[in-house]
Amino acid sequence: MNLGELQPYKEMVALSVLLQVYYLELESSELRAREDIVELAWSSLERFNITKLGTAESVERLVDGLLWSGSGGDFEAFYYDDLSRQMAVQKYKYFTVDEDATRTSWEESGKTVYRLSEYAMELIFMSHEIIEEFQISIKLLEIQMHIKHGRVTRAMQDVGELISRVRKMTQQQQEYRNALRRNPKHIFSEYGVMRHQRLEEIHLQFDEERKHFDNIHRSLARLANDEKDVIDFNELRQLSERVELSRRVHDELAEVVLSIFEAETNLRLNFPELFWGAGGFNFRTNVWEEWVKADGLPDADSLELLVSGLFAPNQDFIYPLAWAWEEQEVGFLPEDALDEPDEAGEEESISYTPRSIPWPEVAELWRPVFIGLADHGSFTFSAEAFTEEQQHKWSLTPDAIDLWVQFFHTEITVQEQDPDNKQGGAADECQTLIQRLLGANPDLEVLRGKVLRTTIQGNNSPSISWPGLEMSPYTITIIER
Repeated sequence: MNLGELQPYKEMVALSVLLQVYYLELESSELRAREDIVELAWSSLERFNITKLGTAESVERLVDGLLWSGSGGDFEAFYYDDLSRQMAVQKYKYFTVDEDATRTSWEESGKTVYRLSEYAMELIFMSHEIIEEFQISIKLLEIQMHIKHGRVTRAMQDVGELISRVRKMTQQQQEYRNALRRNPKHIFSEYGVMRHQRLEEIHLQFDEERKHFDNIHRSLARLANDEKDVIDFNELRQLSERVELSRRVHDELAEVVLSIFEAETNLRLNFPELFWGAGGFNFRTNVWEEWVKADGLPDADSLELLVSGLFAPNQDFIYPLAWAWEEQEVGFLPEDALDEPDEAGEEESISYTPRSIPWPEVAELWRPVFIGLADHGSFTFSAEAFTEEQQHKWSLTPDAIDLWVQFFHTEITVQEQDPDNKQGGAADECQTLIQRLLGANPDLEVLRGKVLRTTIQGNNSPSISWPGLEMSPYTITIIER
């Protein structure tokens, strides 16, 4: 059909009309004659702010195009039938005559009342809007409508869907209740505030659902009496049982929701101090300054137990706790030497030797990195970039691995000459490594004055993993200014 300026919007407006007729049908409203559907089309144009694009002729043409095909019969469309493995013709309508309502309407006004066909109903159910925003009360109205028309199988399917949906809602409410018990400040979360604002609405919804269930049970009773010769009694009994199960899961949902409101009210009235926003627990203040520095620790092993939670619990992490302790290794005299006092009877003082980085080994491992950087402008840490022997040495030299982390934390400028006063912070050891490499490899002099930046490849890139080492895929690059 040609709708003039409305042509680009015809599918959207048509679906809106079908949806409005669907709601009227659920509410048992008989305002579904052709003239009423024309008014619904105009209301859709007004809601979409495109009223000026419509004319009386185009809107009526749209409605007629929904009610009848061009030939006056069914619509036809080709589709591929998987069973017969050939193209077939599907015949369908969007509207059919509602005979019960039309019978009454003809007596009063002589108008034909329409309702949605099964195909149109399926189109409504497949629309994203209905799937996401379908309220429980509307679903109950639909079940009641199916029972009223004797569609027991369809009502059974809808009751099953309703039970699944209500159980999912109950699970979500229970998760919120558990979170509220762990931390009362969840009341002020977006979900908690929204629930509190909808308190009255939720109570009204529960009352409305109880009325719907009463109507459904009455409809089932009438169906059993009036259509007992047509309806399968076993199917009707199963439907009654499913409806009763649906009522019970609704009651469970109502019980959980009301218990949450009770808990929220109790917390607000009796425990207001939980929401005062007092300062949280701080390790530096509450543990280190107020406890450890003031009272000390019972023994040296307690320190590892105290701070181990601040580091990764898994030893194969990029920076495990064991490496942190290795940084504190010291060289003391042998224990047997401590047991032998000198001739003067004075204990020999214990010399302290701090652990240092084995620069020759570290520089040898990093030399291929900077050679690749000078030749290609970048270098990526990967298994393919090293021989098996080099991989083994990398896994045994955590100091070389640590430097990747330090390069990653900041941009490093390769200085023009070996500085007397090096950059502070994390760049100190990076500059030491660079100057050692440049001093031993004249080919690397091209890097002087360059800015180096280290990044980690995207989330889809696998980590580097070989025996004794697991590490992120770092890439060091020369940045052009």
